[in-house]
Amino acid sequence: MRIDFKSSGGFANLRLAYTVDTHTLRPGDASELEALIEQSKVMEMQPAQVAATTAGPPDVMTYSLELQEGDRHQSLTVTDLTAPPTLQPLLARLRDLALEHR
Repeated sequence: MRIDFKSSGGFANLRLAYTVDTHTLRPGDASELEALIEQSKVMEMQPAQVAATTAGPPDVMTYSLELQEGDRHQSLTVTDLTAPPTLQPLLARLRDLALEHR
């Protein structure tokens, strides 16, 4: 699965980006990401359900997530305020990976 992750915002307006194909990761790392994706049910989310309707406070983080696996594709933009609780662990892990690969 190809994952494109971007985040921006917060007090420092920190911008992060991380792109990976899980097929190129170590099996344990790939399994972890794939499990987080499955648990989050991100592939079933409707973009309109999680889209921000207002800008929100200036310290809110915005996340762009694009997932591609074969003919399955998902593209979402969420904020700290609109991301469902099930999506938070995946966003946190991707943020950590983006920081590690900075």
